[in-house]
Amino acid sequence: MPHRTALLGLALALLLPARLAPAQPVLTWQELPNAPTTSRHNDVYFVTPDLGWIVNGAGQIYRTDDGGTSWTLQLDQPGSHFRSVGFLDARRGFAGNVGTGEFGTTDPAPLYETHDGGAFWSPITGFDGPTPAGLCGMHVVNDSTVVAVGRVRGPAFFTRTTDRGQTWQSVDMSAYAAGLIDIYFTHPDSGFAVGLTDTEHERSRGIVLQTTDGGATWTPRHTSTRTGEWAWKLSFPSRRVGYVSLQRNSQTPIFFLKTTDGGHTWQEKLFTTNYYFVQGIGFITETHGWIGGNSSSPVYATTDGGETWHTERLRPRLNRFRFLGDSLGYAVGRSVHKLANWTATPAEPVPEAPTLWLYPNVPNPFTAQTTLRYDLDAPGTVDLAIYDALGRRVRTLVTGRQPAGLHTIPWDGTDDAGRPLPSGVYFSRLRTASALHARALILRR
Repeated sequence: MPHRTALLGLALALLLPARLAPAQPVLTWQELPNAPTTSRHNDVYFVTPDLGWIVNGAGQIYRTDDGGTSWTLQLDQPGSHFRSVGFLDARRGFAGNVGTGEFGTTDPAPLYETHDGGAFWSPITGFDGPTPAGLCGMHVVNDSTVVAVGRVRGPAFFTRTTDRGQTWQSVDMSAYAAGLIDIYFTHPDSGFAVGLTDTEHERSRGIVLQTTDGGATWTPRHTSTRTGEWAWKLSFPSRRVGYVSLQRNSQTPIFFLKTTDGGHTWQEKLFTTNYYFVQGIGFITETHGWIGGNSSSPVYATTDGGETWHTERLRPRLNRFRFLGDSLGYAVGRSVHKLANWTATPAEPVPEAPTLWLYPNVPNPFTAQTTLRYDLDAPGTVDLAIYDALGRRVRTLVTGRQPAGLHTIPWDGTDDAGRPLPSGVYFSRLRTASALHARALILRR
């Protein structure tokens, strides 16, 4: 039958030839095959390239001594929900718990400590100031100073130690924010905290706070211009350039924040006009970074400081990126990923890396209009067209050179002459010089 022939041709066109990978190191992310999997690991911290820990909402803390090749479960404490972790050295470390009233957590202790590399953990009591309800973000500033904030959906607290955890000073932050989620200090006395202005997400705006006196007082540096946002994670690849992810539960478009003057001012930059549950953000250089979210959506990468984005082959639900220099990093979500210089075996066939990705159109089926989205890994010449079930080209949507990143194109179910097409199955076909993707569309009149 003719339409089956056309479908077969489109399917065959999607098969790209394999190539032999060069026997040379390539800086890329790889999922660690022996890493524990869960609904989501919340944080990761390494004191050396080999020695590190991960924590999750199931009350578990894992340790690796070989760079993630193998993992040991050190604490399994149902009722706790660990959101953050940090170590001063190979033995002295801390883990933040979200506290009661969040995610079914029954453990009220906001902070745990270990003196033996995680073999034994005990809750910290006796804060100098009010005891935080829970702690979500933590930053190890130097070999004696650690700062932390909490919590998601409030109340807001800041706490720090300057004597390796012997004492902790805590500050009620309700005068500045409804809740705090992450923190980053550039100096023992100077840094930033991010969070929310209202515990009701629909009314909230993302907020960035700065302190220059060790957290005694704070200055609001930016409040997002839209409601329905929380500032979720901070990433400063340099003293001058920093980024903040903005989480939205349902609304669009999706933005992130960027500073190029050390956090004094922040720009709101568009990430996507489509919905994306952003959470984790991490930049290894001022221009090269990643965004992940708490959903099945793909992870996105940028190499131009967030001007354009393309999909990255990482397992979804990424919440935290941590980097050790400019050639090693770890990211955690459902699993653990490692960014390193991996050497491919010359004899091992590796699929040709796609230069594009065409998403399913939304809505589908559709009656009046649908939206097509596609990602380009690099700038190039693009041809996006609609074909009928017989393989005939009926509408050209895009032709010509386009920049890398996410692109959105509407189609109203008409042909090139503007005439309405009849109900039926159609195909969107996206082609570049090196790849081709196709998707089925159902038009109903």
